[in-house]
Amino acid sequence: MNAKNLRFEVKIPVPLNRLEDILIWLRTHPLMFKNRYKDRYVNSLYLDDPMMSIYEENLSGVSRRKKVRIRWYKSIIKSKKACLEFKHRISGKGHKTTFPLSFDLSDSFVTWRELIADCYSQLEDYDKTKWGNSISPVLICRYHRQYYESACGIMRATIDSKIQVYDQRSHEKPNTEKSVSLGEYVLLELKTEHGSEKELSALIATCPLRPSRHSKYVLGIRTLFWN
Repeated sequence: MNAKNLRFEVKIPVPLNRLEDILIWLRTHPLMFKNRYKDRYVNSLYLDDPMMSIYEENLSGVSRRKKVRIRWYKSIIKSKKACLEFKHRISGKGHKTTFPLSFDLSDSFVTWRELIADCYSQLEDYDKTKWGNSISPVLICRYHRQYYESACGIMRATIDSKIQVYDQRSHEKPNTEKSVSLGEYVLLELKTEHGSEKELSALIATCPLRPSRHSKYVLGIRTLFWN
């Protein structure tokens, strides 16, 4: 793995009554954060094996863990483009490998078995081996994302709100209608590339709230278990 591909990512759950404090902090910080892209909805289909091994790895917080997901934007049922992502995390550092996919949930008759088989067929033989046994649709996580970037371009910040999950575990066809909210909060993520760890630490030190472990996938599963 090339160190240049590593990314450092820190997550900070923000109660809604502290959101304005975070926005003021970003806008008045000496790094001069500005909106980088237009806001948009993000959709992520998380895949796991029948034993839920990826969930267990992320729940326990082992130093080496991964996630397998298909991501697309805007409409939950119509995607102009999507990508398969293998997201790896090793001792706090992350990297991901992505593959473009044709992926569309607008056909009300299509099954998950057909959709996943079609996605698998779009990969080259070598890339298929990376997928492994994580082919079972578990949940779709959907949220609204705002994008910020520092004036120097080194630091990035995203704010995710309206986070909800759609259970897929017992559905033969995609469930894009019945969802469950993950709670009354937003998620701030601060990100930078390899080589800027000190700058990221300095930024975190000025934040009004402290970082904590957070996984939308893990929280989504736990919320569905108790719903």
